[in-house]
Amino acid sequence: MLPVVFTFISFIGIAASSAGQAHYRLASIPWDPMELISLWPNRACRFFGAFSFALASLGVNISANSISAANDFTALAPQFLNIRRGQLLCAVLSWCLVPWKILASAGNFLTFMSAYAVFLGPIAAIMLFDFWFVHRRRYHTLALYQPANPTYRYAFSVCGFSVSGVNWRAALAFIVGVASNLPGLINAVNPNISVGAGIHPYQFGWLLGFVATAGVYVALSWWAPAHEARVDRVVLPDEIYERAAVVEGVEAEDSGKLPEQPAQTKSADDMSPSVEKAV
Repeated sequence: MLPVVFTFISFIGIAASSAGQAHYRLASIPWDPMELISLWPNRACRFFGAFSFALASLGVNISANSISAANDFTALAPQFLNIRRGQLLCAVLSWCLVPWKILASAGNFLTFMSAYAVFLGPIAAIMLFDFWFVHRRRYHTLALYQPANPTYRYAFSVCGFSVSGVNWRAALAFIVGVASNLPGLINAVNPNISVGAGIHPYQFGWLLGFVATAGVYVALSWWAPAHEARVDRVVLPDEIYERAAVVEGVEAEDSGKLPEQPAQTKSADDMSPSVEKAV
């Protein structure tokens, strides 16, 4: 259903911009809706049109974009950031990306969207194949929120130095998936740079990045498996909620202190052997 809705919205945008060029006899197509609205002769129409776009942008950014960014920031530093602070940080950083320059022309916008897909394909491949094929749908949910838990630390040694916190298989697979599209991306950003045949993989960049990343990640996980990340059975969130009232490292936002636990509620360190055995 979502592709149908996006296709309809894209059609309306193209039709309205093309009609605006023909009606106002413009030299170029006004891809920016604000530019098209500024051509309307009625001041009330301009006000309600601009207000509708402002309200839509505000609603989309609050309900979708800033929430997802705030969740990521909270996961990175839960001791310092919560959802509210993460949203404020997202609002500040969004100005640094100068989005008005991206929307200055249709060509720049399409280049940005194509570049965006180059990174989304490898990320989607890692997430899907890690869940369905590498871990076979078995995750230990509580261990994902315990920084000291070695289950998902992915510790390894490089030249005698111990490194942890990064799944090198996923990182290497991501680099391979993105690298195959870099020549075409460079040419799309700056057409003066000739990359020869390297421009062709970029034309189907998302699919190529997805397939290449998935193949490399599954192969590396089979060749050098992370045994410490394998669990015998899945530990679901419902099971965690029944045994632990608070996840360590995450502070409640509604009050200044965490709620007191009932006497019969067990903490995360006192979980039963059946759950700890799954680590």
